[in-house]
Amino acid sequence: MPIPDPTGPLSSVADLMDLQDSLQNEIRWAFRGQSQDFGTLIPSFQREFSRQSHPAAQLIEARLISDFRTHYATLPDRSSDMPRPDQIDARYDLRCLSVMQHYEIPTRLVDWTSNFWIAVYFACASAPGLQAELWCYDRALFDAQRWQNQSLVSLLNTTMQPPTEPQFLGLRDSELLVELDPKITPRMKQQQAHHTVSANVFSDHAPLLAALADSVPSPTATLRRILIAASCKPKALQFLADHQKLTAGTIFPDVVGLGRFLRWQFESLRTMLL
Repeated sequence: MPIPDPTGPLSSVADLMDLQDSLQNEIRWAFRGQSQDFGTLIPSFQREFSRQSHPAAQLIEARLISDFRTHYATLPDRSSDMPRPDQIDARYDLRCLSVMQHYEIPTRLVDWTSNFWIAVYFACASAPGLQAELWCYDRALFDAQRWQNQSLVSLLNTTMQPPTEPQFLGLRDSELLVELDPKITPRMKQQQAHHTVSANVFSDHAPLLAALADSVPSPTATLRRILIAASCKPKALQFLADHQKLTAGTIFPDVVGLGRFLRWQFESLRTMLL
């Protein structure tokens, strides 16, 4: 299937509540909120490149992973709820990328959450003058993939010492898209989050998800994109704070995350007031 045409834009909290109510079924939804109407699902790492050079991207990514492991192992203030260095060593490149994402380092991962309202928060917490978008997919899309390739099951393993990850980062000619859900950091747990990750570092995850949805013979295996009007953002944030208890303090359980929120807050207020 092609990338779905968007629905909306939703213009009120009531619209958001009706949407959330319509999704209350047996589907295991994954949600992603983006503060602008991009129409794509591009990882932060890819957005840093002015042109697509796979050799350069592979070299940079490998160097970032190596340097991160070296310095992470000696961090004096690493909290006890963060993974040990041996849990993100050379056997676990994708898990290492998940921890790097926690520390605001650009990676090829795209974040998702199983909580509808958390995704709405991310859609509305910045760029107040711009229309946002909410993506959602049925996590059953990946079940058949894992059934066919049992090595991918390890990417959902949340134990302290999971099996070694399958070879993945070097498969640049592959359009393979997988789920990564180790729940390895406090932020991922707090946000009920997981990742999608592509073997091709320059992939847009949207058409890959659409292709997966097309390959699964089930009416529930779907991908959706919903627009949220800019005028809805402040109303949604107030509703989330008052009725869902979702604020920066509850979504970001660490100083790094709080700093990220305050940068968003600065840009939002500056745009609104100046």
